[in-house]
Amino acid sequence: MQQLADPSAQPRLDFAVLTHFHADHMGRIDGNEPASKFGDYKLRGITEVAEEIPLARLIDRGWPDYAYLPPPQDAMFQNYRNFVDVQTRAGRLQMMGAKAGSASQLVPIRRPAAAPSFEARIIAVNNHVWTGAGDTSRTRFPALDTITVPEDRPTENMCSVTMRLKYGRFDYFTGGDMPGYPVPGAPAWHDVETDVAKVIGPTDVHVVNHHGSIEEENLFWLATLKSRVMIVPAWAATHPSPDVLKRILSRRVYPDVRDIFITVFRPETQAAIGARATQVASSHGHVVVRVEPGGARYWVLVLDDTAETYKILSVHGPYAAE
Repeated sequence: MQQLADPSAQPRLDFAVLTHFHADHMGRIDGNEPASKFGDYKLRGITEVAEEIPLARLIDRGWPDYAYLPPPQDAMFQNYRNFVDVQTRAGRLQMMGAKAGSASQLVPIRRPAAAPSFEARIIAVNNHVWTGAGDTSRTRFPALDTITVPEDRPTENMCSVTMRLKYGRFDYFTGGDMPGYPVPGAPAWHDVETDVAKVIGPTDVHVVNHHGSIEEENLFWLATLKSRVMIVPAWAATHPSPDVLKRILSRRVYPDVRDIFITVFRPETQAAIGARATQVASSHGHVVVRVEPGGARYWVLVLDDTAETYKILSVHGPYAAE
């Protein structure tokens, strides 16, 4: 990240968002990680990033009391809490608990007047989802004490912080690991995608939910967003699942052309999927979306992820923001 920073300015991150408390989203801790120079915590994931680049504000789904669906009190979460305690006590970090419907938590810091049409809105988090009106939200999960079947309780993935970014006509959505297909026999409210789709509507670019795992990207979601560009943040051999790739490519779900960019499309995954695997725009590399001033057009750049030179492998666009 330091290589991508403005060389004339001190590198810093104005905001970071931790969607939920899973190892692949915050950093697994096994005890062998290096220690921080700032205090009693280890460096992996978000803590490692903050060690190298000053982090001013951090949004997560539970601050300050982590009362709703309390995270497991394991080494990973305890390490995170130690990091938060050290950094906030020192005045280096401001913590915020994500609020569904809010468009005032993620705001431009450096040149706020330069992008008057920019908006970053929290769409859903924990048991709340934006209503689509103002900054209001509604409760969408039953009260936890009314759920008698343990397997029916909300999961960490269902509680993900989900966000929509808007700039002019351009909009972009990222939903962490929120699901769209309940496990067979599970309650219908386990489908978070449908409630979110109803309030965000058509979207230019979206990050495919939960890395393209099998329980994501339902038909209502896809047909509502009609995304021109989809990014699959894959890292495992099960990403994306064959069913998900089939759905997101299907012109029967919605007829418009779309481009699919996959961060790591493993050869064994491609072999299992077959011919459909050749229909993606990119099968490996960092995916960067660049929006032109004013938000009328955008481009997608794929960068080499095998070296820190970040060589551009391919350029896609311009796309017209809708």
